[in-house]
Amino acid sequence: MPERAEAYLTKLLHVMKTERPYIDGDLTLQKLADRLSIPVNHLSQIINERLGQNFFDFINSYRVKEAQELLVDAAKKHYTVIAIAEEVGFSSKSAFNAVFKKHVNMTPSEYRKNGSTKG
Repeated sequence: MPERAEAYLTKLLHVMKTERPYIDGDLTLQKLADRLSIPVNHLSQIINERLGQNFFDFINSYRVKEAQELLVDAAKKHYTVIAIAEEVGFSSKSAFNAVFKKHVNMTPSEYRKNGSTKG
């Protein structure tokens, strides 16, 4: 059983990195499980036990990481914060701001301002 959990975890992390399912604003645990061909209860357990997160924190961590890259990308500096939020899978600016602040300890606008002065 641990081998299967390890294989599922590897598959999950690979798909998250290569296929970016988190950009789907309607992504659910069930949809992700179907995409991975993993039983939904196994997927939930892997995210909870192996990664120490719930499904939404797990998905949002990927969304925030990508948003961080986009916010300081010179080629995307004309994008509004809401455009970036939507591009990474958030459906509202308030949800994006709250989740981003929880993960990064600053708002997306503050991050963009601070990040762009580093480059």
